[in-house]
Amino acid sequence: MTRLLTPALLIALLAGTPSTAAAQWSLARMLLAPASTAGNPTQVFSANPVGLVMDFYNFEYELRVADAVTAGGGASHRGWYLFGEAEKPRLNGDVFVRYYPSGSAFNGLALGVKVGATRLPQDGTLPGVGFDVNHSYALTDHVVVSTGLGMKRLFGREPRPYAGAPVITTLRFNVGIGF
Repeated sequence: MTRLLTPALLIALLAGTPSTAAAQWSLARMLLAPASTAGNPTQVFSANPVGLVMDFYNFEYELRVADAVTAGGGASHRGWYLFGEAEKPRLNGDVFVRYYPSGSAFNGLALGVKVGATRLPQDGTLPGVGFDVNHSYALTDHVVVSTGLGMKRLFGREPRPYAGAPVITTLRFNVGIGF
C-alpha cells in the first residue's frame, strides 16, 4: 500500500504546483491590477506621516485628469544630514504627470515623469527632470496610501567624488485625503 501511496502523493503534489509562467502572470496581475476599487477619488492631498518625526516633510497634490492619468505637484524639505550633504536643508519642488496602466487613477502601479527645481546646500537651486514609479491604494473615497521611488537629473551640478553624479533619488510613503 505504501508503494502505491507515495507515487500518487508525488503526482498530486506536482500537478498542484503552479508553473513558473503562472507565477509570473500572478505577479503581473498583482502589480498592474487596481489594488482596490472601493475608492474613486478625483483628487488627493497627501503627506508623509513617518517623515514628520524625522524633520522630513513631503506634501503632494494629485488630480485625476483622465481615468488612468493624474497630474499634480509636490514639495519636500529634508533637514537631516545624509550622503555628504551639509546640515542645511534640501528643498525640492516638482510638477508631475502619472499614468496608471490598470486604467484606474489612484489604484495600482503608476509611472510618472516630473520636472522641477531642487535647492542643495552647496550648489544653490538647480532645475531637473526625472521619473518615478509608484503604487497607490485608494482604500476608500477619502483615504489613499501611496509609495514611490524615483530619480531626478539635476542640471548645473558637477559630479564630485564624494557626492556622486548630479542625480538625486526620491523615496516616499504618503497617506492622503481624497475628495
